[in-house]
Amino acid sequence: MSEHADSAHPIHRRNLLKAAASAAGAIALPHSVWAKSAPHRGGTLRLTMPYNPGSVDPMTGRNGPDMIVVYAVFDALLDFDPWTLELKPGLAKAWCFTDPKTLVLDLVTGTKFHDGTDFNAEAVKFNLERYKTDPRSNYKADLSAVEQVEITGPNQVTLHLGKPNAGLPLVLTHRVGCMVSPKSVAQGGNIDRTPVGTGPFRFVDWQDNASFRLVRNDNYWKPGLPYLDGIEIRIVNELNTALRTVVSGEADVVTNMQPTQKVIADRSPNLVVKVGPSLTFYGAFLNYGRPPLDDVRIRRALNCAIDRDEINKVIELGLGQPSSAILAKEHWAYDPSTANYYTHDIDKAKALLAEAGYPNGIEIEAYGWADQTAMKRQELIMGQLAKAGIRIKLTPAAPQTAMTNFMLEKKGSMLFSPTGGYPDPSQYYDAQFAKDALRNSSKIELPGYRELLDATLEAQDQPARKAAFAKLQRFVIDQAMQLPQFVAPNILIYNPRVQNLSDNLPGTPKFTEVWLQGSA
Repeated sequence: MSEHADSAHPIHRRNLLKAAASAAGAIALPHSVWAKSAPHRGGTLRLTMPYNPGSVDPMTGRNGPDMIVVYAVFDALLDFDPWTLELKPGLAKAWCFTDPKTLVLDLVTGTKFHDGTDFNAEAVKFNLERYKTDPRSNYKADLSAVEQVEITGPNQVTLHLGKPNAGLPLVLTHRVGCMVSPKSVAQGGNIDRTPVGTGPFRFVDWQDNASFRLVRNDNYWKPGLPYLDGIEIRIVNELNTALRTVVSGEADVVTNMQPTQKVIADRSPNLVVKVGPSLTFYGAFLNYGRPPLDDVRIRRALNCAIDRDEINKVIELGLGQPSSAILAKEHWAYDPSTANYYTHDIDKAKALLAEAGYPNGIEIEAYGWADQTAMKRQELIMGQLAKAGIRIKLTPAAPQTAMTNFMLEKKGSMLFSPTGGYPDPSQYYDAQFAKDALRNSSKIELPGYRELLDATLEAQDQPARKAAFAKLQRFVIDQAMQLPQFVAPNILIYNPRVQNLSDNLPGTPKFTEVWLQGSA
């Protein structure tokens, strides 16, 4: 098997950008952003993000925005093309399946962790076993197929699988592929707060809900990189306030913006505004392990009662992709027949409720995020549901608190939340529906799910995997295992002096090759 992912159906970056520009209207870019000059070292990137990470240990983090810091501090075993998601070398310079249940990784040599210890096969074995067995790991499901990690050379590991898993190499580009210093774990360091990796930047400090500081790893294994002296990250929860930091020149980049902020940024001639596709979708996680949502008719009623087109128009200003599915149309596994599986039908929603024994409607306890944009979105959806007799008793909270209440403490029946950014589609599904998945508060698997998921991993090429994913998608949607609303656009706003900053389909910008024009 080739060491590269099948690319029979590549997604070309130029087509993605053309589509994004069409969806968003003309994107005004200052002329200077296109100026060609050679990259050079120096300068500190000032970045604003609206969400405080829950943890920067790849094993325990739960939030997508965590990955901005994770990918800066840690390298993964494998990397991916930003738009096609085709596999690229990382800390593993080569990889191959010698048979469907044996994956061999050949590692780069001469690489060290930030604490000076060697990166080698022993470190990889330690990390993979930690992700798989540590009681605090939130990502055991990602490595469930791995039965044994064998050191087959000083710089080679062989993964023996209990069953085929064609998606595993792409999984190793994400959290469970990020390599943590074994010494830092053995010494009892709080990796949640003081991460030690091999990445382009070293961690300096974290002022909770205020700031992060990262500095260049001068011993980085990729020659000449990174270009930046460091990154200073400022946490500003209110989105308009976060945007003002880059408008005023206090920051160079602001991430995780919403369409409302794009409209404001478009008025500034001195900012670059990029709108592109993403793998982030907004919906609601459902606890289908207990009443009332253990009844599929009520879950289907929820899906019929919401008006996804209205949500996209009002909240996303038409920039999102309203859908009953969870994958963006740009993703190779996307099945267009699933997008409109549920249409807005109040009468059908009421009939399903009556059939389930609730002719006078039903009240459902839910958690959601408390920021202004989230509240606007949640209130719109709650108003739509109310028209069908579904009354939502909402408890808004900070993202970390809301997720803890629903996922860990098993409170409520719903959680309004975005999710996504997983390179392989199998991760989307198992992160939500596997029996032990963090986001599966019911802790049960619906009959039939596992067989369909396994079929996506047993298929050995992309067309076969796409066909298998189509069956899985239809099962998840028909069983109404969640309440999908729309796939979000990815919006990145920055000063044109920031060079070589590009996003990717998972929606997490990387800064290894970013440089600042005019820096000494």
